[in-house]
Order: sequence, then C-alpha cells, then structure tokens
Amino acid sequence: MICVTQIYAQQHDNGKIKRVIKYGLEAGTIISSTGETPFWLRANKYGTVPLTSPVFTLGGSVSSDYKKAVTKEDQYKLSKFDWGYGLNVVGNVGKENQLLIPEAYMKAKYGAFEIYAGRRKEIVGLVDTALSSGSYIWSGNALPIPKVQISTPNFVPLGFTGGFLSLKGSYAHGWFENSRTDVKNFYLHQKTLYFRLGKPDWKFHFYGGFNHQVQWGGELLYPDPKNIVSKDGKLPSGFNDYIGVVTGKSLAVESDTSKFGLNDAGNRAGNHLGTIDLGFNITAGGIRILFYRQNIYEDGSLFYLNNISDGLNGLSISNFKNSNSNSINIRKITFEYLHTLSQGGSSGPGLNSRTRGQDDYFNNGQYQNGWSYYGKSIGSPLLIHSDDIKNVLSDKIFFQFNRLTSFYLALKGDWKKKINFEYRMVTSQLLNSYNVNSSISFSQLSMIFILEKEINISRNRLFSNLSFSLDATDSDFKRDNVGINVGIIWRINE
Repeated sequence: MICVTQIYAQQHDNGKIKRVIKYGLEAGTIISSTGETPFWLRANKYGTVPLTSPVFTLGGSVSSDYKKAVTKEDQYKLSKFDWGYGLNVVGNVGKENQLLIPEAYMKAKYGAFEIYAGRRKEIVGLVDTALSSGSYIWSGNALPIPKVQISTPNFVPLGFTGGFLSLKGSYAHGWFENSRTDVKNFYLHQKTLYFRLGKPDWKFHFYGGFNHQVQWGGELLYPDPKNIVSKDGKLPSGFNDYIGVVTGKSLAVESDTSKFGLNDAGNRAGNHLGTIDLGFNITAGGIRILFYRQNIYEDGSLFYLNNISDGLNGLSISNFKNSNSNSINIRKITFEYLHTLSQGGSSGPGLNSRTRGQDDYFNNGQYQNGWSYYGKSIGSPLLIHSDDIKNVLSDKIFFQFNRLTSFYLALKGDWKKKINFEYRMVTSQLLNSYNVNSSISFSQLSMIFILEKEINISRNRLFSNLSFSLDATDSDFKRDNVGINVGIIWRINE
C-alpha cells in the first residue's frame, strides 16, 4: 500500500488469553513523470494501485486473528475452535477512480484445520514472501480472488515420524470476475500440498511440494462457430467435469466431440497450470539462509523435462543478530533469477509426441485474458501483459511478453535504528510470446528505494514514508519513468 496507518486494540479474556483486533487507516499519493505509475509502486500490491498517476489513495481496514496465550503455560487453555475476520476497503482518486475491496473474509479453525470464505491476501508457492519479486504462480499482484478454502495453514507434524515429516496443504473453489471480455461465469480450482523434512527446532529443513491451479467452466463471450474451444459456446461446467478438473483427467482417449469442443476433447477440461517447488533453509549464528526453486508446468513439457530450464530461483539471507545502533544494519537480502525462455521449445505441442512446446505461459486459447484477474497478472508481475504496454501485438494474446530472463536484488534494514530502508531492483530481457507473429525483444530496469522514519509524539508513533522509483527501457512499448510516493504511517497502542 502507498501508506498505511494501523491502530491496534486488544481484548483480554481472564487476563491470560487475548484476541488482537487491528484497525487501520490508509492514505497516500503517487506522482510520476509520464502519467504511468512506476513498476515497483504498483507491482504485488494486491491490485490496489492503478496503472495511471497521479493518484491519491484513502482506505481503512479492520481484522481479528485467533486468540493467543500470553504465556506458554496458558497454551493448553486455548480452545481448538476459534474464529476471525478481515475487511479492507481502498479508494483511489485520479485518472482512474476506484473503490476496491482487497479483503473481506470470515475464517474459523478447529485444531490444525482452517476454513475461510471471501477475499484474502495470500501468496502461493515456496518463496521469500517478504522480499520476493513475486511467487511465479500467485504473487499478490492482483486483487484476491473470492474463494472458499479448507487448509492446514501451518506445517502439521506427523506423529509416527516423531515430527521429522510435516505437511501443509489447501483445497479451494473460487470465482473469476464477469467483467472480462473472453469468458463469463467460470471458476477457479486450487489445491496445494507441501512437506517439510526436519523437526521444528532443527537448524536445517528441506521443503518440497506443488500447487495446482485451474481455470474451468463458463460461457464464451467471443464467437466459436466451429466448436474449436467450446461446445456451442459452453465450456465443461458440470459435476463430472469438476471431478475431471480436480484429477487432471485426460479426455484424449475418448475424444468425444459430441460433449466437448475440439480443444477439450483432445486434451483436458480447463486451463491447468502451477509450479513444483523445492527448497531448504539453514539457521546458524543468527543467520537464516533460504534457497528455493519453482519449476513451471502448463502441459507435459515439465514431465518430459523439455522446459526444465524455466523457473524461479531464489536465495534469501536473513540477519537476526543484535544490530549496531551506530551503523547501517542489513536485516535481509534476497537474490532471484527468473527464466521463462524455453516454454518447451518453439515447436508446437503434439499430443502423441514429447515435443509439447510453445507452452505460452499465462496465456490460453479458451480463456483469452489468460491467468489474470481484473486485468492484472495473478502470477509474477514480470511477465508483461497487454494492459501494461502501449501497443498490442495480438488481440488474442494477453501476455504479450512472457519469455524473459530477469535478475532481481532486494534488501532491507535500518540506519542507527532510526531510519528503515528497503531497496528493490530488477533487470529483465523480454521476448514476445511464441504465438505472436513477430520477433521483438527489449530490456527493462526497474528499481525503488524506500525510506521510513519514526517520529515519537507523546504515546503515539508516527512514521514518515518516502519512496523513489525508476523505470528505464529501450523499448517502443514502454517509456522511461520516474515516480515519487509520499506518505505517513501512524500507529496507536501497537
């Protein structure tokens, strides 16, 4: 968010168990040299910052988490059942006037299990959530999709392994927006499963798992007279179709064109995509090192290792040592490398071969607005789409430049414990989609530097916030751009 004001209140039960209720106010403004909001001032902001500037933002929030024990001795007094909620409303005034609700949810838990319904800010995938350029498949770049989800939000140790093996996972059903130009009344299926090797108190842990995302069902909003991508304008939306979506059932064996369009009959219902993730962390001497790798899949290319070079690689180093009050202290530094050039190769997919190229990440022949929600990428913001460039190469290709290599650096820390700072920089070389009948490439550099200073006023805490952002490119599709964000942060009873 451009600027955040947070007010905290606490509700105590018997003096030992408490529920924390957070109230927030938001206000801020962005100006830029081109009338376009610079990349890092809007990327991964859950769709709340518009593309155009200047813009003034005002919003508010209230949320309640589960009750917590004041001391370890009181942990046993916590009920297995508890509930919580969250609401966040944001208004933007500028070239685009918007009233947005990035969060509105109710949640409840019983033991290790949680269920929630509504919109909720989330990041999916094994990644450094604090400083990443964005988890490849679900980065927090777009407005949260409304869902009903059952999950184990934390790793749950399996007793028979003595806590050596822990699991966490989720299963969700969601609804896409009907303001799109491609398909209406269609759904999201999402599930995740991740494991951790190593007991909670160990200094080394190994992680692995996958996430599975599917756009499915709905009715076409564009013509399909030959039933190529649909059956009489309808996409498979029944219960049996849902079971096939969940299991990833192939329809190619039956190839029933009496029920399905040619596209689904020769493949499977829905647009399937996700990542298979691996990682490990080491903690020693007040330093935590996290390495992660996200492998991309959209069809059989990963199975045949044709696109194994594609993926997000990350290294994050966190410093928990006592800081020096008279110097600059680096709290965390993160490096990432994203590669999406391969996509299984330049040869088109063949159902009876191992070629399976031209994966065309985030694009889809049926859902022509691709892996997006309200015009923004659900996944990594580094893959550039048609709403983010001046010239559209193809009306049917939403993510125009989805082949790229990018190097990313981010760090945060403080100076003399008085001024907090954060720096992010990414440099990318982008090429157009395989399915665009042209060959265009360009490079882009985006960076941001954020300063935050606390000003003590009586019992209140007031923070001033200042951000400088820069975009530089050699492209005809983008322009060099400089932007400034000015804001304040106010907290009471933190």
